[in-house]
Formats: sequence, C-alpha cells, structure tokens
Amino acid sequence: MTLKSNFYNFNFNVQEEIVKKKVLLGIFLALISVGILMSCGTEKEKEAVLTEAQANGGHMNIALYWFGETLDPAENWDGWTLTRAAVGETLVTVDENLQLVGQLADSWENVDETTWKFHIRQGVTFQNGNPLTPEAVKSSIERTIKINERGENALKLASIDVEGEYVVIKTKEPYGAFLANISDPMFIIVDTSVDTSKFKETPICTGPYMVTSFKPATSFETVAYENYWGGKPALDSVTVFDIEDDNTRALSLQSGDVDMAQGIRAGDIALFTDNKDYIVKSTTGTRIEFLVMNIEKAPFNDKNLRLAMNSAVDYDTIAKVVGGGAVAAKAPFPASAPYGYDELNKQTFDLEKAKNLLAEAGYKDTNNDGYVDKNGKNLEVNIYGTAGGNTRANSTAAELLESQLKTAGIKVNIKIAENLDEIKKNGEFDILFQNWQTVSTGDSQWFLDNAFKTGGSGNYGKYSNKQLDDLINKLATTFDVKERQKITKEASQIIIDEGYGTYLISQANVNVSNNKVENMGNFPIDYYFLTVNTKIKK
Repeated sequence: MTLKSNFYNFNFNVQEEIVKKKVLLGIFLALISVGILMSCGTEKEKEAVLTEAQANGGHMNIALYWFGETLDPAENWDGWTLTRAAVGETLVTVDENLQLVGQLADSWENVDETTWKFHIRQGVTFQNGNPLTPEAVKSSIERTIKINERGENALKLASIDVEGEYVVIKTKEPYGAFLANISDPMFIIVDTSVDTSKFKETPICTGPYMVTSFKPATSFETVAYENYWGGKPALDSVTVFDIEDDNTRALSLQSGDVDMAQGIRAGDIALFTDNKDYIVKSTTGTRIEFLVMNIEKAPFNDKNLRLAMNSAVDYDTIAKVVGGGAVAAKAPFPASAPYGYDELNKQTFDLEKAKNLLAEAGYKDTNNDGYVDKNGKNLEVNIYGTAGGNTRANSTAAELLESQLKTAGIKVNIKIAENLDEIKKNGEFDILFQNWQTVSTGDSQWFLDNAFKTGGSGNYGKYSNKQLDDLINKLATTFDVKERQKITKEASQIIIDEGYGTYLISQANVNVSNNKVENMGNFPIDYYFLTVNTKIKK
C-alpha cells in the first residue's frame, strides 16, 4: 500500500518561594544575555546573521522545560530539543491527531513484511544549502544506528539502500512499529557530509530554523533558514531557553522575558487563564504520571499488595486537585489513544477492597497505631522521585498519595533525590514516580517493549509475565492497525490485573504565550512546539 500526506520537602511557603525565584530568574536571564553577547562578539559572522535577521521581521524568546545535553539528535534523547524548536525533521512525523504524516518523505510503501520504501521529498536542502538526497538520508540513519543504542532496536535494521529517488529499508523481521519508530527525533536527518563533531552545538538539519550557537543547559540561538522547503519561516530569529523549574518558567512569561513557554504545570495555569494578555492552549496529552512497584522484593512481590495499593488510591480526587486539565489515568495509555480505554476494567478507588486485600496478605493493624502490620512490622514503603525529568514527582499527587494510603493503613515516605539512576539500576526502591510519553511515536510498542517486556531497558519494576511478553512480541509482528489496537488493549488489561504500576494522571499539554504570539504549536506529544508558522506581532 502507498500512503501519502503532507526529588524536597513539599510543605514550603509558596509565596516566599515565588519571590525567591523571581530574583533568581532575573539573575539567570541576565547571565544568559551576557553569555550570548560575549559569544556573538567572538563570532562576527554569526553576529552579522543575527543582526540581519532581527532587522527584517521578528525575534521570539521561547522556554522549553528540558534540554538534551547536546544538540546532536543522534545522541541519547537530544533530538527532542530540536523538534521542539523546529530545527530538525524526520522522514515521517506525528500530527495533532496522533496520525503519522509525511515530512521528508512525501510517500512510502510497505512493500512486504520486512521492506519499506520511502520516496524522498524533492527540492529539500540542508541548512547549509546542500541538497537532501536519498544517499544523505541513508547516511544519516546509519549514523544514528551507530551512535544511539536505542536506534537498532527501534528499527531492527537489516539493510538500507538507495534506489533512485527512494530509500529502501529492510528489517530483520516483520516489525509493525517500524513506521512509527522512524518518526522518533533520534532519526532527525542531518548532513553527514560535513564535520559532524560540531553537531553537539550546531547541527545541520532541514527544519525552518538553524542553530547558530548553543550554551548547554542554558539556551541556544536560531535564525530562519530562508530556503526552507515548507515556505518562509514566520520568524527571523529565536532564542530558546532551558527553564526546567516549573514556577520559574511561568514567571518568565509574566516578566516578559519569554514570549512563549512549553509545559506550564497545573499550579501555574490560573495565572494566565481569563487574562487578555496571554494565550493558553491545552490539549489532551499522551504523557502519564504513574508509579512503578518493585516486584523483585517485599512487599510488592505479593500481587495482593500491589492490587491493594492500587485500590487505595483515589485517582479522581488526585486529578481534580492537581487540576490544569489533568484527568485520572487508571490505565497505562490515555483515553485519547485508540486502545479501548472505555472497555478496560481499569484501576479504581475501593478502600474496602484495599483493606480486604491487605488482610488476605496477612496485614492487620494489631496495635491500633493506624498502620497495618505483619509479624510485628508496619507496612511502610518509600516512594522515590526527582524534581524533574521522567521520574519527576508531582508534589500535589505525592501529598495526596501519602494521605490516601495512610487511610488504608499503609505508611508512605516520599523521598525526592537529585538523581535516581543508581537506585533504578540496583533496584533499591519500593516504588518510583515515573512520567512517560506512553504513545511517544503515536504507537504503543515502544512503551510496552521498554516498561513491561521482560528485560526491557525501562522495566524498573522487573515485571516478567509470559502472557504479556507473548502479546508484546505479537504486536511487533502485526501490521494491521485495528489488530495492533486490540493487542494493546489486551496487554493493558494484563498490566492492570497484575498490578504492574499505579496509573495516576494524564496531564494536559499546556503551552502559554503572550497575546502577541500567533500560531503557537500544541500537540498531544510534547516533543513538538514551535512551528514554521509561529509568529509574533510587532
């Protein structure tokens, strides 16, 4: 067939914290400005480009909630920064409706179960003027496979060849998730004919904006690429800031230091709604905040304990208090994804059931201290999280969890750390906060493979279930869309029934700009943000 288409103590004084952050924000942005000016002053050619661009049309300051360590899309997860800033592009991409559409490939054909043929869009050039050719696409994909350990598993690449205007990719086995996975930002197409060692700071891609300078964990500068294949970019230049603290990101909008910010959290949305000075865009996201239980050790090696935990959580109350468009998740995939959410026997709050399950597992409150115990020891669990990233602990949800689980007789300690890598690696935890894009490429395969399949790289709970593994493997070799949806639904029900995780909330993707901004991007998957059409009124 041929498809075509264009971790900290949570009880702090909020007001005092905000005042402190305003001061820090001013210092932070002032230092950035000095750094940028010094950098530009030593690079006259880049300074000239920026000056010319800013004179022509419009400059915008935007804030992302996370940067990769570099700007090389083949490194780790760093490509996400480039898609959010409209710098890099892939063969296919995911649109506002979670549909795969053509980008650098204008059509493709699934020739057979292991062969994919992509027609490379004609008339596209890299940001240095070099033409995008099938050979360039082949070289870029091969580079990603070599550099990024996720790449090989994502594509299961057997070979990649060029046939005229086409790139032909063969997989080692039938792989139904191939097309979705090639939309992952690690497969942003770059010009490998130049010195690729410079890509950590200034990658050469095909998007509407090109990078001119980069200050890691701080900011980077881009200017419009005038020969962009998709039309003239609406802005002339953009400064992209890395502002990972949620409150600081919101304050940067209020102070006017940024024009547009991504990922405004629930506690800050009220600052901008019903305010004529701002534009708020919200859409149902595909990012789920959930808990991973370590089933290799007590107490969660006992299924009854896992199910008791999940029955003691009042999901709807958590979502309501968190607010900002958050909805109760209760399942591993959001209701917006086509995986039979309404037909699932989802996780539900049932305090009586939780207490009965605890009793069945031998836990009772024998000393009337409010906590259940067994063999003279209270049931006490530690929940670990961080202040940011995909183990970010939602402070509101954490406080509610502590209270709700106490009602069931479970003592909870919330522990927030700067980094959880060693804890995850060594399995030295009871429960972990997780915050994942569960439909990261518009498909379920990646999340199921990584988080639930035996030996998965993100399977921190050490889940291992033959029936579930069989379904995930079957999914990998299934191409029919409806059948893939059915298999994902079956896998979801096993995950729920076995108590593999506690699915708290699905956060809305909320982006905010000042009222001068037009065409701000807002996508279910949050690695898209700035677009070629985003502009600012003078």
